Amino acid sequence: MKNFIIILGILLTSTNLAAATTFTGGVTKVGQQESNQIIDAQTKQGVEFAKITIPQKNFRTYSDANGNFEIEHVQITNPTILNIEKEGYRPFSITINNNESLNNPMKIEIAKSEATDISLDTQILHLGDDTFSKNSANASDFRLKSIGPYYSKDFIMTENAKRSTNYLVIGSIVGLDTKLAKSMGQNRIQYAYSSPAEIYFNGKLIGELKINGDGQRVKIPNQLILAEQANQITIKTGQNLMPSDHLDYDDIEIMNLSILSE
Repeated sequence: MKNFIIILGILLTSTNLAAATTFTGGVTKVGQQESNQIIDAQTKQGVEFAKITIPQKNFRTYSDANGNFEIEHVQITNPTILNIEKEGYRPFSITINNNESLNNPMKIEIAKSEATDISLDTQILHLGDDTFSKNSANASDFRLKSIGPYYSKDFIMTENAKRSTNYLVIGSIVGLDTKLAKSMGQNRIQYAYSSPAEIYFNGKLIGELKINGDGQRVKIPNQLILAEQANQITIKTGQNLMPSDHLDYDDIEIMNLSILSE
């Protein structure tokens, strides 16, 4: 099989592995080879006993002594999150579109965590109101009940953080029904779309999420950071922008939220 390597980018613009997808966050490179394998980004050696899950399909397996793993008996028809966890490494997730993606073995490099990393949440989170069209992005794969239209988390940042460049990293996001996501074919809704998901840091809007995908970063302005005090990240899902007789929140699912400093 012809090998290829996919280099890091700032923002994921596609979720098809065969189309030179770019990623940021816990992974440094993704490529193809003869079998699925997870390797250390620095040593290039296989990572043993990494946990691989597809939460929306209740699938779980582990890598062997060489970092190899298999995905069997899983049917993928819509973009679905594949997650990798290993103690001492940054969590990593990738959106796979269909079973064709699974049939192309992946080589995934994962990076060791840094002392300055802040892991906010490694679980899959469903935001919204549990009311969505069957044509909504990923509607058929939603398994969790909504925790509501927003997610908030408090955490401490040090004085050193104010001398670094800090990012909120969203490992994966699916379900966005924005106008941009619609134009990119990420849902099949004909006449409606939602506002972007909004990201707030200490009550100030710092970014929006308009497309589904992996490894999206939002820069945190240093002037908003409270050193040695509680800081707060809030993610609010969007609302239906078409005329309606009730308030309708966009149902989305996100996974692997962290703060990384550079």
